[in-house]
Amino acid sequence: MDKIGVLVEALPYIKKFKEKVFVVKIGGSLLVDEKTRREILQDISLLKFVGINVIIVHGGGKDITELSKRLGIKVRFVEGLRHTSDEALEVVMMVLGKINGRIVEELERLDCKAIGITGKSGGMVRSRRIERLGNVGSIKSVEKSVLLGFLEQGYTPVVQPIGLDEEGRAVNINADDLASAIAKELKAEKLVYMTNVPGLLEDENDEKSLISRTTTKELKEKLKWDEVSGGMIPKTKGIIEAIERGVKSVHIIDGRKRHSLLLEIFTDEGVGTMITE
Repeated sequence: MDKIGVLVEALPYIKKFKEKVFVVKIGGSLLVDEKTRREILQDISLLKFVGINVIIVHGGGKDITELSKRLGIKVRFVEGLRHTSDEALEVVMMVLGKINGRIVEELERLDCKAIGITGKSGGMVRSRRIERLGNVGSIKSVEKSVLLGFLEQGYTPVVQPIGLDEEGRAVNINADDLASAIAKELKAEKLVYMTNVPGLLEDENDEKSLISRTTTKELKEKLKWDEVSGGMIPKTKGIIEAIERGVKSVHIIDGRKRHSLLLEIFTDEGVGTMITE
């Protein structure tokens, strides 16, 4: 009966989100552990099977750092931001390509049609090169027709965060920013950040202080009164902008928790933080 209860609870959400677009960003640290990665991809496959269109954007920071160290490539920071040299860009593209191929292969094993692409594919992501950071770009535009074409053919696109600069050269771009840009361009139903934290916390040192639901108005108040600090400031501003640009809701969930994606989407309580207008 417990299992039947879960299905009954999920049914209204399945009907509501059928044929909608979800953009799911998976943090690189979650992809390292085989069991965690498999469970996340199982959840994404199930979303696809019930008629939801999913676009995956993935990072690879942990693997990139480890390979750079093994190759003796020093990590340099400029004003607190990572610099990407020509050497480092080669490592980034090598690692992201390997991760991308692994995700596609595992989705296909789950009978979920998938296709691996980069922001360079079809000139999909145009970026402005940030000269002081080397081969790093900030996103100028996303060509949604590339992604819509794959979705119409029944594919789950798996996107590497590499774009093209003004001269058509490859640049490394932030995976969180890319996921947000894609969600805004497609006016996605949901933008989901799968991370290694429970969600937004009232007290960053206390995981029990999870904020289950909040609004852009409440987040703006927190920014105004300096209740958001450090690295969460740009992410919070990005969440607000995404919703103001047409994304219905943004979710931050702990990808380490078993089937957290399904629990967040298909249950009344959820497991992370949901932000709406």
